[in-house]
Amino acid sequence: MYVLERLLSEDFNQWDELVAYYEQQNRALKVPAVDKTQLHHFNVKVEEEYSKAVYDYGRARRNKDAINRLIENTLKDLYKGANEPARKAAGIQMAKNFPTPENHPYPTVNLFDLEDRFTGYYYALQATVQSLQAKADAKITNNSLLNVEQKVI
Repeated sequence: MYVLERLLSEDFNQWDELVAYYEQQNRALKVPAVDKTQLHHFNVKVEEEYSKAVYDYGRARRNKDAINRLIENTLKDLYKGANEPARKAAGIQMAKNFPTPENHPYPTVNLFDLEDRFTGYYYALQATVQSLQAKADAKITNNSLLNVEQKVI
């Protein structure tokens, strides 16, 4: 029950705010034109955001993987039923009404709803990390152009 307790203790409002923060910051962070001062400032900012995002991305992946395992194990559990489809339906119903730990305010939780939330956070943070990496790569290209320009002049 530890995994479910940990997942249910996650603050979804905080996750929503975190994802919105990264999206806003990432959209505002533009790769600068070829200018040494701007490239340095950009480099500092992209490294700072990447360092934060990659740890949150790791947390999101851990949660996504945990809920996926919980659902998989729930669906594979042996439930009573006259035949295979009936047993499968019983597993789905169990996942939709999964019992929560004693200290939780609701007696059951829909694991598929949790899966949707955690998967959404995972993909949003994956996109953030990939976008920051692409921006860092673009900065390297611009930095190379600046070096070439300085050698030509």
